Amino acid sequence: MLELTTAIVKSLGYAAALTAAGTALAQATLARASGTAVPALGGLARWAGVIVVITAGCMAFLYVERLGGEADSAALDAVLRSPLGAALALHAAGGLWLSLAAGHRAAPVGALLILVAFGVVGHSASRGLLTSATIVLHVSAAAWWLGGLWLLLCASRRLADDNFAALLRAFSNQAIWIVSALVAAALATAALLIDFRFDPALAYQQGLIAKLGATLALLVIAVVNRLVLSTSLLSNPKVRQRLRLTIGAELLLFAAIVSVTGWLTTYASPHDADHESKNEEIAAQVNGPIAIIDPWAPANPGGAGTAAGYMVIVNNQPVEDRLMAAQSPWAEHVSLHASSVKNRMALMREIDALSIPAHGRIKLRRGVYHLMFSGLYAPFVERDTIPVELIFERAGKVEILLRVRGLDGAPVHEHK
Repeated sequence: MLELTTAIVKSLGYAAALTAAGTALAQATLARASGTAVPALGGLARWAGVIVVITAGCMAFLYVERLGGEADSAALDAVLRSPLGAALALHAAGGLWLSLAAGHRAAPVGALLILVAFGVVGHSASRGLLTSATIVLHVSAAAWWLGGLWLLLCASRRLADDNFAALLRAFSNQAIWIVSALVAAALATAALLIDFRFDPALAYQQGLIAKLGATLALLVIAVVNRLVLSTSLLSNPKVRQRLRLTIGAELLLFAAIVSVTGWLTTYASPHDADHESKNEEIAAQVNGPIAIIDPWAPANPGGAGTAAGYMVIVNNQPVEDRLMAAQSPWAEHVSLHASSVKNRMALMREIDALSIPAHGRIKLRRGVYHLMFSGLYAPFVERDTIPVELIFERAGKVEILLRVRGLDGAPVHEHK
């Protein structure tokens, strides 16, 4: 139930964010290009901004619930002092800005804050700066498109035929370039997220296919509007009503895309590894001065801001070595923790280093030692493979892949 609530809140937040930012961008570009007074959408942008602020607060609350429901310092740090917290803060700031400055020249500033937030956290941010840039470009183009549709829908009821035709021409001329950027950015982002490997059997890629289908339907309707309906707007009074219907259909398709996005970012991961080659790559990590056996991490598909990693570290060297640090592109910070029980209470503390004796081994397991990932850019989902770099005092850097399993630690059965 918590996951479903999260997906619904995310979808509502995405829709409000795109609407708030998009109306500000569309009004700013179309008013100048059309040479006519466009309808004021301050009320729509203002309410959308309010919803963005509310959903940002709700998401912070839901993430605390996923961490156990206790709003203690550890949970608050994991949610607020992390990329997730930065994204929520940007959404809230942008939504508040638009709720106060909707319709003013400064409104695009709030739109920029909202749009940048999409590149700070989530699946895109876990893949590096390039993917973050492509997702921001993609979301910005989608926001403009959605905002332009709301503007046209409102103008179809308020503007005279000549003014409405001028606005429609301006929208069509700009949409050619903006929608091209949207499609290019979407394809680039998808390719980077799935590592240029297409496998329609994976849930995440099925979601991408659904989004692609809805986007193609949007493009077909847009082409019909431009080549068929727009050309006869002034000569046929019924065309305006048909345009309203097609714009309504486009808005429904946008709602479907947003809903799929909310589901994907809650329940699925772009890094599903159902391929036997991944298993072989992980199994091969048992050689060299430092051998790593069975590296794994429990799943946290609910989207918690922290995760743990376990493994067996074998020192094949004739001298003692120490694990000094670790890092991963999936998390803002990776630290080494020791667990203990005192007075029937489980305690956990961060340690500076972990010694592995010569020709000996240390097991990172529950209740003893573990790697702590904090400030996750994306949740750990079963069958994910998490790249981690371990830094040893003598052996230097050792790159490994943690395999994500269920919470009980049992290996996930593979489909051959």
